[in-house]
Amino acid sequence: MADDADARVIVREVDDVETLKALSDPLRLAILRAMMSDVRAAHRVKDIARLLDQPPTRLYRHIKVLESAGLIKVAQTRMVSGIQESQYQVAQFALRLSRDLLAAPGNAGDLADAFAATLNDFRDRLVRDVISGRFQPEPEAGAEESGAGAGAGAGAAEKPDPLGPMVVALDRRLSPERATEFRSRLTALMDEFNRPDDEENAVVPVEFLLMFWAPKEPSGGTPA
Repeated sequence: MADDADARVIVREVDDVETLKALSDPLRLAILRAMMSDVRAAHRVKDIARLLDQPPTRLYRHIKVLESAGLIKVAQTRMVSGIQESQYQVAQFALRLSRDLLAAPGNAGDLADAFAATLNDFRDRLVRDVISGRFQPEPEAGAEESGAGAGAGAGAAEKPDPLGPMVVALDRRLSPERATEFRSRLTALMDEFNRPDDEENAVVPVEFLLMFWAPKEPSGGTPA
């Protein structure tokens, strides 16, 4: 029997290097993302392979690494033609890196690999959606006004999509107080975002990447 979703943690804090290394491989990230698209489902390896357009044999080793790291778990097993088939669930709804893990100087290489894999995976999905036409921008401001004199159809001018894409890149200086407040508000927003919806209401796929950091010179001198 599959585990009840309530038995899993909402947000897992990653605080060890081995789990960080498990997250540093693009294919393992893709496996985890595919499974987290339906956190309540039990996934067979061949179904995940079909979603990722990969041969199942290529996934088994990565599945075992994710299982050993506690990122996924066996939800149920069954015998198929005399062979035991396992079905897997994610062990959490979202992941967060611990501050201690981020702060430890010896973890810099593993952190860089994990961030690179995450950013590359997100970039690939963004480019895929842009090329396929799934990345639909909001209508330009003033679109309704420009069609005001277009005749009978003017009243049907398209309104901005409330779920239209939002892309923001910021690089600026803030006071320590404002920076601290801003980060706190982002943390609260992420806690709210990671709260799972009822299965019947969870119908809108959302791609969301949030990063915030305040660069600091390493203690003891300039970076190598």
